[in-house]
Amino acid sequence: MRRTLFYGALLLLLVIFQVTVAGAEGIRKVSVSYTVEVKEVPQGAERVRVWVPYPPEEEAQRLLSMEIRSPAPFTINYEPEWGNRIVYFEPGPVPFTFRMDFVVERREIRRKVTALDDGMVERRSFEQYLSPSRYMVHSPQVERFSRMAVGEARTTGDKARKIYDFVLENMEYNKKIPGWGRGDVNRVCLAISGGKKGTGNCTDFHSFFASLMHTQDIPVVFEMGFPLKPGVRGPVEVKGGYHCWARFFVPGKGWVPVDISEADRYPSKKDYFFGSVCENRILFSRGRDILLNPAQKGERLNFFGPDPYIEIDNQPFGGFTRKIVYRDVD
Repeated sequence: MRRTLFYGALLLLLVIFQVTVAGAEGIRKVSVSYTVEVKEVPQGAERVRVWVPYPPEEEAQRLLSMEIRSPAPFTINYEPEWGNRIVYFEPGPVPFTFRMDFVVERREIRRKVTALDDGMVERRSFEQYLSPSRYMVHSPQVERFSRMAVGEARTTGDKARKIYDFVLENMEYNKKIPGWGRGDVNRVCLAISGGKKGTGNCTDFHSFFASLMHTQDIPVVFEMGFPLKPGVRGPVEVKGGYHCWARFFVPGKGWVPVDISEADRYPSKKDYFFGSVCENRILFSRGRDILLNPAQKGERLNFFGPDPYIEIDNQPFGGFTRKIVYRDVD
């Protein structure tokens, strides 16, 4: 049943993205070198399995070329629930290097929403965009904060803006307090309930946003990738781990992007990042609690990418180095 819902929702997602990007402004084209290296495999290992996120194509992102250098035969698969593309291979229990070289074009999206925008969604078509995950929970605290955030708001557009502002007001971009980066909404709620601000990175901001939106029956999709430095042509090595953002659905408007952690870091762009995301990013995957294809033996992934996921003898393995270098192309 969940797979049937996915295909219907994915088709709707793709169709509406075509409408959404009608307001695209900036365009950036970059050449990317993505490398995964494993220098040492545990002694006695028998089976190594590797899943690498393969950048998707959508109206905001075009893949212009791709070259894959794999240490073993590979397949490119779609995982069954969110539609993410995956390079899968089994290199054997030896050190290896995997590389993807690709050129991608990314477009800015501007999709402004007003307090007048409203409408009902057919819940069956959007079930996966309204569902909790391991860390992006639904709870009495989430419901209470959601009611506090929206106040007397009645329309989808007004509720979304009030929740966006509530997250900005009650969270700060801070990676010093342990527990950040998982998108753990219970952790954020505990801090706010104690009279403090919730802290964390982009994952924590957008997980909290999604949970609050869900309680108002507003669908949200979580998007994962990595940032591009504005105005720097490269070559640039990506030093941070990743960057994520989100989109929410407004009937009649489509999927509307937000980047709340960037709005927190750059307050002058608070209004811009409600309804817009710049071209300085590459999308790798969508969704949470991801079941790969072929399925991993470990638990579902909180999110997928830009890091690969590796298992050795059915156990998660973190002994790899992932390197991303990009440069602008004309």
